[in-house]
Formats: sequence, C-alpha cells, structure tokens
Amino acid sequence: MSVYEEFRRSVARVTRTAEQDIKPETLLKDLKADSFHWVQIFIALETALDIEIDVNQGALKELKTVDEFVKYIEKSM
Repeated sequence: MSVYEEFRRSVARVTRTAEQDIKPETLLKDLKADSFHWVQIFIALETALDIEIDVNQGALKELKTVDEFVKYIEKSM
C-alpha cells in the first residue's frame, strides 16, 4: 500500500470521513482533525509503514496539503 493510500485510510478511519473525499490537493486544515486525531493518524502511519515520524520538527507546521504531507513522509522513509 502506498503512503498516500495508507494516509487516506488512516485519516478516513480516525475522522470518520469518506476516503474518496481525501485528495492530494485537500488542505490539511480541511480534514476536520484535531490534535488528538493527528496523534492517532501518526501512530497509525508509523505502525502501518514501519516508520517514525518526527512530530517535533517545524517542517510539519509548514505543510498545507495532503500531497505535501505524503511527500514529506516518503522523503523521511
């Protein structure tokens, strides 16, 4: 499963959103995820992709879209 597909699946499950509503151009702020949701999403991604996401990095705050977030994760793998 690709990072994008896993991200969509995780976000959809945590926020109870339809996967098809999560597109590369979707703004992260529009995902209806609060800070607790993001923790759950990060844990799900780390588990599924066997990675560790550095949430203390300032770079995460600069990401605006789903595509930017996915590319950030792919780059850190």
